[in-house]
Amino acid sequence: MHIAVCDDNIADRKQTERLLGRQSDRFFKECGERLYIDSYGNVEAFLRYPQMYDGLFVDMTLEEPRGFEIVKLLLEAGVVRPIILCVSSIDYRKQYEESGLEIPNLMFIDKPLRVAELTAMIDKIKEIKGDPIPTLELRGKDGTFYAKNDDIVYVKKHGSELTIHIADGRDITLIDEIYNFYDQCAIFPQICPISDYTLINVNHIKKTGFAKVTMDCGESFSISFAYRNAITEAREIIKNSAKG
Repeated sequence: MHIAVCDDNIADRKQTERLLGRQSDRFFKECGERLYIDSYGNVEAFLRYPQMYDGLFVDMTLEEPRGFEIVKLLLEAGVVRPIILCVSSIDYRKQYEESGLEIPNLMFIDKPLRVAELTAMIDKIKEIKGDPIPTLELRGKDGTFYAKNDDIVYVKKHGSELTIHIADGRDITLIDEIYNFYDQCAIFPQICPISDYTLINVNHIKKTGFAKVTMDCGESFSISFAYRNAITEAREIIKNSAKG
């Protein structure tokens, strides 16, 4: 499992790393799987690819955005895995209660971290990891859609907006940069760019030709020279993932 730690207290961050390292040894003995731990003291770096993690431990207290605000940013980035707020100088439980929000898989653990509580938390993350289907929240003008599996057929940029064509025939329009949206699609390796303005789902390709691809919905797109290998590379990633 991949675990991220985002903490601006250096001593706390190092202690969390050490305790998670011990959890990794325990985890390997029990189920033959390691914990891979990435540690951040910088919010910008932490938010670069948060979708790749199975669990995210957060306690940022010194500067904005602080812990609970970071939770909101993670949700906007499409994170659906457990987010664990480590309660120290800020009462995150109280902030959550006062927010009126309902956030699935948001959890809390107190500092200083205790081995028994951390063990239970890691086991819970493992339990959740095997359960939900990766989901991307699309907040369009007409409501919110939760995209799973091969729901997304293609994404097309029009000015400051993105049109996301869904397999059931609907189009979802939202304001975003296509590069940012592609980062959010890290949970879907079948999504790949074919130009600076278009993303496609390789599982929805009907046929390909010279510098052109036709989707199973009937739409055709040109493939820019810079992205000529993108479809092959995406299919290779999917193939390797299927092998485990």
